Amino acid sequence: MKKIFGLLGLSVMSFAYSQSFGVKGGANISTISKENSWGDKNSKIGFYVGAYMNAPVNALLSIQPELIYNNMGVKYENGKTSHTLNLNYVAMPIMFQFELIPKFYVEGGPQFGVLVGNKNKYESDSKTIIEKDKDAYNQLDLSGGIGLGFKFNNMAIGARYIVGFTDIKKNGSTSWNNSDKQLRNSGFQIGLQYGF
Repeated sequence: MKKIFGLLGLSVMSFAYSQSFGVKGGANISTISKENSWGDKNSKIGFYVGAYMNAPVNALLSIQPELIYNNMGVKYENGKTSHTLNLNYVAMPIMFQFELIPKFYVEGGPQFGVLVGNKNKYESDSKTIIEKDKDAYNQLDLSGGIGLGFKFNNMAIGARYIVGFTDIKKNGSTSWNNSDKQLRNSGFQIGLQYGF
């Protein structure tokens, strides 16, 4: 029995020792799903920044929970009016990373987000209007991510695609036309991470 507890203790200590921490950041190219007939839509360029912990499970698999500030949204034009929607989330992705080839990894996992702010900006030839209507949006956002990356020294460069599973707007919101449509976040991320 002592040997079993000893082995368990060594395993836990080895797992804890092998964990690494770091910071990450980069660019978001985001949009909203096309289930809404807005007409012409364009992606919006934003950013993300945060921290992560990487915990190897074995030689091929590691788990990487993250805590990031994520600027999502969409930019589109409707006639002579340009509309930019900024949705700011504190998000927690939990990525399962597989290093099938040394230094290269693929990843996938869920992402949970909490809306912390938003801004609607309408621009036309004559005026600019800015609205903040947080009550029109769901506070929780569930999505999933898949990606790949390359590690070098204590850094990595990675790209990730995010697809939303939940509607960003609240049911019955008067701030949206076609309110029966599902509006979901999606985006492409590219950036760097630095481990300590």
